[in-house]
This record gives sequence, structure tokens and C-alpha cells, in this order.
Amino acid sequence: MGYFSNATEGDFWEAENCAHCVHNKPGQDDPMCPVMLAHMTYAYELCNAESHPGKVILDWLIPRNKSGVGNARCAMLVRKNAVSDKHLKDWTRYKAAMAEMEQSQ
Repeated sequence: MGYFSNATEGDFWEAENCAHCVHNKPGQDDPMCPVMLAHMTYAYELCNAESHPGKVILDWLIPRNKSGVGNARCAMLVRKNAVSDKHLKDWTRYKAAMAEMEQSQ
């Protein structure tokens, strides 16, 4: 499950995940994303309950990095405007190719 050692770490993770996700509703009256709501509601009491179904589900939603340090990307992340990781990689390669062309002229 997602573990955030403090609010700052949680804010950084949200900036990399929630801020780009269609499930994130920015208004005060909008409901919180179900993934974050589940973590905020149950993570503290289930953090040491290895075989509890609730912990297993929270582990699926926000897994830990393979190194065991920090959290991986949210399993429910759906980028706004249908931008995928492949789009982002392609855009990065395109910008690099354009910069290289510009330098060679």
C-alpha cells in the first residue's frame, strides 16, 4: 500500500500521479479519488495486516517501488487528455530530434 512518511512526500506523489489523472477532481465539493480515499481511511489500521483483504487491495492500488523505497505509480492513473507514457516518451524523443536538427544547421 502507499506509504507516505509525511505530508510533503504525499504531496510530491500526488503531484506526479493525481494531478495528471482524470479521477482527480480539483473542486472543494468534488469527491476525493477513491484510491486516495481508501488509503486515507484504511492505510493506518491495515499497514501491518499482511493477509487482510483490505491491505491486499491497497497494495494493488498504490504499490511500493520494487526497491522497497517509495511508492510506485497509482494503478488507477488515467492521464487527462488521454496522454499515455508512450506519448510522453515520443514527445521527448521528438523534442530531442528537433533540437539536434536545429544544432546541425
